[in-house]
Amino acid sequence: MTQAQPVFGMSDTQLASAPTIYTPNLFKDKSVLISGAGSGIGKATAWLYARLGAKVILCGRNLDKLQTAAYAMSKAQLDIEIRQIDIRDDNLVEQLFEDVWQTFGGIDILFNNAGGQFPKPAIDISPNGWKAVIDNNLNGTWFMMQAAAKKWREQGVAGNIINMATVIDRGMLDIAHTCAARAGIIYTTKTVAVEWAPLKIRVNCVAPGVISSEGMNTYALSAVESFSDSNPMKRFGTVWEVAELVGYLGSNASNFMTGEVITLDGGGRYWGELWAHKKPEFFSDIKI
Repeated sequence: MTQAQPVFGMSDTQLASAPTIYTPNLFKDKSVLISGAGSGIGKATAWLYARLGAKVILCGRNLDKLQTAAYAMSKAQLDIEIRQIDIRDDNLVEQLFEDVWQTFGGIDILFNNAGGQFPKPAIDISPNGWKAVIDNNLNGTWFMMQAAAKKWREQGVAGNIINMATVIDRGMLDIAHTCAARAGIIYTTKTVAVEWAPLKIRVNCVAPGVISSEGMNTYALSAVESFSDSNPMKRFGTVWEVAELVGYLGSNASNFMTGEVITLDGGGRYWGELWAHKKPEFFSDIKI
């Protein structure tokens, strides 16, 4: 008997009604740009910010996903716009920010959520596979960060950047390319948090552990079945829990925070193990 594939992520109905700790209209008169917003954490965060009064601009490569996400949010009377963009192209990123500034007068918050990876033992990652993940996760994030910062500097206004990172205290097995890219994001964040402080631009990272999102469908079911054992809470986090954290970093409650990496992994970095591809036989008799 074939085992049913588990359902990951949250439906639009769930995202529209999920309880939040935040007061209504927290982000009234704020504009937020979210990359990779057609699904998963990006879409959940878009729902949260929009429900709290923000104008939210969804951007990403997959137009169908963006349109589907935007349609559901618009039906809920939320203020949503979409822009198709490949963040790996610095020229397109520059054009995106020109468009956003001309059309909406700018943004207040940038959530760099876009990214992607595939599980594979490091020794077997092809040069093209390595470059693809670095280009998307690291270079694309940097192009967005720099373009936003330049616009805020030109206008002489404050800005807030929230970057997606990864829990890399001890690496992440079978996704070395992602670790390399996200480590680059983390240390770029720490660096520009100081450089851009005179510009009143804050830059922080969120670092989720195993989260129940559509991205889990890229992993083999045999690997995913053990993911919840990778943290002492023995469960997946939800996209809404990550969205609430991103909401905190976008709010005035975090005004004295910059250059930080906030981990949301159920304590996984202190306990357990996670093999994204397949645990080698060499380690099969070891339980952590």
